[in-house]
Amino acid sequence: MYKIYFKQAIQMLKQNKFISIISIVGTALAIMMIMTIIVSHEIRNISIAPESNRDRTLYIVYDHRRLPDGGHMNGTLRVDVIERYLMHLQTPQYLSPVSENHRMTVNVEGSTDFLQFSSRYVGAGYWNIFAFDFIEGEPFSEIEVQSGIRTAVISETVAQALFGGERAVGRTIQLDFENFRVSGVVRDIPPVFGWVRSDIWIPFTILAENLGVFDRFGSMLLLAENRSDFPDIIAEVRDVQRRLSLSDRTSGLDEWVSFLDIRDHRTNSMGVSWSRSEEEFRRAVRVAHTRRIVTFAFLLLIPALNLSGFSLSRIKKRTAEIGVRKAFGAKKHTILIQVLYENLITSLIGGFIGLILSYIVIFQLRGWLLGVPDDSIIPINTLFAPMVFISVFIVCVLLNLLSAGLSAWQASRMSIVNSLKKNEN
Repeated sequence: MYKIYFKQAIQMLKQNKFISIISIVGTALAIMMIMTIIVSHEIRNISIAPESNRDRTLYIVYDHRRLPDGGHMNGTLRVDVIERYLMHLQTPQYLSPVSENHRMTVNVEGSTDFLQFSSRYVGAGYWNIFAFDFIEGEPFSEIEVQSGIRTAVISETVAQALFGGERAVGRTIQLDFENFRVSGVVRDIPPVFGWVRSDIWIPFTILAENLGVFDRFGSMLLLAENRSDFPDIIAEVRDVQRRLSLSDRTSGLDEWVSFLDIRDHRTNSMGVSWSRSEEEFRRAVRVAHTRRIVTFAFLLLIPALNLSGFSLSRIKKRTAEIGVRKAFGAKKHTILIQVLYENLITSLIGGFIGLILSYIVIFQLRGWLLGVPDDSIIPINTLFAPMVFISVFIVCVLLNLLSAGLSAWQASRMSIVNSLKKNEN
């Protein structure tokens, strides 16, 4: 039966070429807009190497201090908060401080060629949270971090620039005119991986020893063994938060109240700004979710309403056929299913075209959409994720139901006499 429906759908597309082309193009453009947003979002959120543990990672991004009268201080985590409190959390499987990228002057000792590369200060747990591809050597250890040994991991690009094709591990480089030993070389990281992207990685204690205890350092990454551990980790962070408030009071800051902004990867990638309290943070997350749902609804609803007009026009031309079929005993639900099936074929064709167009748009506009330079390559496996394909299918089905459901339902309920008369008019 469905083979017959399929053949009839193809014949209907051929008989009404103009309407069919408009329907397919309209569907393709709608799918392209929605899938461009979905794929761009998923690239930032799916767990894929080197950020292969995104679904199990929590991020402490901001440390907010506030006063009852409305005064507040906000910023990244302070050195003392990291070293005295967060580094001693027990629930996370691995944890690591991580700074923003800094520009550093890099050269080989004795060379007059000074280069500029980005660097990041991290802990030993950083190498367990993320999955780097080491070409040479290995990451620096916890002992090296705690001892403040000048060691560094460099990218393939840095190794090539400094040493050509020679082995880099064990060699000495100068970072801002200080000597560091190269412990490992990793493959270059695409810019789309924001928490990993850098050229050089250095133990965080090197930076911390040059900062005051109240200076701002960066963020904290916490890797849970399972997502079910998230509530326990958050509870432990909240306990640290209470201890911080108590510590501030004993330091003479009697009324300061601390709030550590902890979030998972999806919430962090939604662009939720810093918050002064847990209630304010949850409210900001709800607003971000609502904004995204409304955006998707408009992107889906507007083209669906336009396409429903074309579907209705196509159905009106088939009222006589529907009347004859009903006269020969065809059931309403049979007619409804057939019309929906025919429109589903149209939606799937348009959806496939729209999916291809969305990838083209993402590649061509990757600098604007993802912050990826035009000369950079997006790993192909970040695009082909199961959730993306499921999203495509759901969008196609919804678009089909919205554009064809009403007109098909009206046609199936029309009486035989009215169907034939309407066709004559």
